[in-house]
Amino acid sequence: MKKVVLLLFMITSFTMLSAQNTKVQSAFSYLRSGRLDKALENIEPAITHEKTMNDPKTWNYRGNIYIQIGASTDPNYQKLSSNSVQIAYDSYQKSIELDVEKEYEQKNMTGLYACAEQFYNKGVEFFNLKDYVNGLNSFEKTIKINNVFGKKDTLATYNAALCADLSGNKAKAKEHYISLVRSNFYQPSIYSSLSNLYKEDKDTLKAIKTIENGRKKFPESYELIIAEANIYLFTGDAQKAQNALNVAIAKDPTNATVHFAVGTNYDKTGDALNAEKSYKKAIELKPDYFDAIYNLGALYVNDAVAIMTKANALPLGDKNYDVLKKQADEQLNKAIPQLEKASDMQPNDAVVLTTLKDIYTRLSNVDKIKIINQKIANLKK
Repeated sequence: MKKVVLLLFMITSFTMLSAQNTKVQSAFSYLRSGRLDKALENIEPAITHEKTMNDPKTWNYRGNIYIQIGASTDPNYQKLSSNSVQIAYDSYQKSIELDVEKEYEQKNMTGLYACAEQFYNKGVEFFNLKDYVNGLNSFEKTIKINNVFGKKDTLATYNAALCADLSGNKAKAKEHYISLVRSNFYQPSIYSSLSNLYKEDKDTLKAIKTIENGRKKFPESYELIIAEANIYLFTGDAQKAQNALNVAIAKDPTNATVHFAVGTNYDKTGDALNAEKSYKKAIELKPDYFDAIYNLGALYVNDAVAIMTKANALPLGDKNYDVLKKQADEQLNKAIPQLEKASDMQPNDAVVLTTLKDIYTRLSNVDKIKIINQKIANLKK
């Protein structure tokens, strides 16, 4: 009687084992025929059953099924999993872990390579949706997988750097930009972006060095010429900034922004004549350039203030006082049309209104003082 029970138990166990193996094989057959729903239905029980859960084949098949779900354009199959590529990746990793004999090594490697491609495509989707955090995560998975194959995926690294930068993850952005620089990735923007990150960290030496390296590699890059000018403007090196700006103007003489930058650089160094020329050129190229218009007006005002400072330092009764006062008033009159235009462009700019009020008061223009006082009062309502 005991022998019969034992035999029955062995028959039952064999039947159960065969049933699970059948599910694995069925999953494979359904996968080959493109019936992904049935393939998934059969493989999922196999990964938790004690007779098949430790078989590398089970996990390899599961990875294959999920990778096909991820690649499918059929909405009915797409809805089978919202995270198919990650599940495929985890399945291949599990198969590798269990595959002591390396029977499925090549198949698992092929599957992982497919995962890398799908992670990349997911990254692009997230990027286009402006979901930069998940975009970064997807691109980094592509990088990680390709590293296993000894492949440096610079395109995925570049996209990861962009996602990190746009999501505010400075550490990751810096890491990926540095990797691209070391890989000689042919894209000038990586140098300007990395330099900006260093500048934000107040590491101006590395910021300058990065731009200089970029300029050596891409001497004709307009983007890097501007970046070089900006970093020198930021550090207060007026001469080097001017040199870079001169190169920029030579390459693009119709760029109003560059002429404005030249004007501000001359303005800071006290070269009012060249500052005036540059501001005027910027306005000529872009008549509605508020910053250039305001700065030109402010330049005249500052010149008038400097002249009156000299006049007020003269001894009482000095005949040169009236001469200097006339010169100062002339500069203020030159400032008025610029600042009035600036005020028309931005009526609620309190700084412009206050400056105009001071000028009108200085020139005793009563009618305009009344008008400007009303505008200032309206701002306070």
